Amino acid sequence: MSMLNHLSAFAENAFRAAVPGQSRYAVSLIDRCSGKPHMISGVPLVVLTTTPHETSVDLMRNRDPRRWDTFIERMNSKGAYQ
Repeated sequence: MSMLNHLSAFAENAFRAAVPGQSRYAVSLIDRCSGKPHMISGVPLVVLTTTPHETSVDLMRNRDPRRWDTFIERMNSKGAYQ
């Protein structure tokens, strides 16, 4: 198994330790043509954050809004999507 398979779990644990009390969100970059998330080496691009709107703006920087969109999901205290 590659490091990328464990990267999201590592990031989640690090994020939880660094910011225990704030709401967390998962922000994905979505291809409007296919309706699927953007993939890097077969792994969907998902950014964990406490500031979803700022992260969405960052992901959309220098991208065509006719082709790309972002999807924001709130996460519960255990890290599952709500």
